[in-house]
Amino acid sequence: MSTQTKQPAILRLKHAAAHCGFSTTTLWRLEQTDPDFPRKIRFSARVCGFRREDLDAYLQRKVEAA
Repeated sequence: MSTQTKQPAILRLKHAAAHCGFSTTTLWRLEQTDPDFPRKIRFSARVCGFRREDLDAYLQRKVEAA
């Protein structure tokens, strides 16, 4: 049995930034300028998030390209 807590499938902006190791400003900037960066999912006017799997895939592509 794993002792790690499972992260939710949808990460709010602050948690998405922390998951990637970015600041929230960098997350916003990447979303605006990088066409490969995953798009956020908007749930309401004030609530949005990112799929954890999309963020992981984006980071993996960046590592492979380096």
